[in-house]
Amino acid sequence: MQRTDTLIAHPPFAAAARGARWATWLRRVWEDLTLDADERFLRGASDLADMEVRLRRLERGRANRFAPLHPDV
Repeated sequence: MQRTDTLIAHPPFAAAARGARWATWLRRVWEDLTLDADERFLRGASDLADMEVRLRRLERGRANRFAPLHPDV
C-alpha cells in the first residue's frame, strides 16, 4: 500500500453540499411564509387518518365562517 506524507484534501463537493443545505433551508422557510392558515393546518397532519380528519374540519368550516350576515350589516 502506498503512503503519502500529505493530507488528503476534503472533496470539492463539500462547499456545494453546504450551499445545497442553505438552498433547502431557504426553500422551506419561503414555503412556510407563503402558506395560508389552512395549508399550515393541513401540513401539520401526522398521518393519513389525521389528514382526513383535518380536511373534514376544513370542509365544515369555522362556526362563523359561513354564517349568515347580521341584518344590520
